[in-house]
Amino acid sequence: MVNRWEAALRFTGVGFYIGVCIVGGVYLGVWLDEKVDISPLFTLLGLGLGLFLAFYGTYRMLLPALGKGKDKRD
Repeated sequence: MVNRWEAALRFTGVGFYIGVCIVGGVYLGVWLDEKVDISPLFTLLGLGLGLFLAFYGTYRMLLPALGKGKDKRD
């Protein structure tokens, strides 16, 4: 029963992480666009950076759940 809760909380955390990365990247891009007055450039770069960080972080977080992230030195 504990394993189900652990998995549910892990996936909830992953979803929250994805949302924060994407929204944070877009927010940072919009803020930089307003400061520099270049319309969609930094917004798109922020979106791209947020998507990259979201996918990479999700991959790193889910490796242990898939059983492939175990230490190979043992």
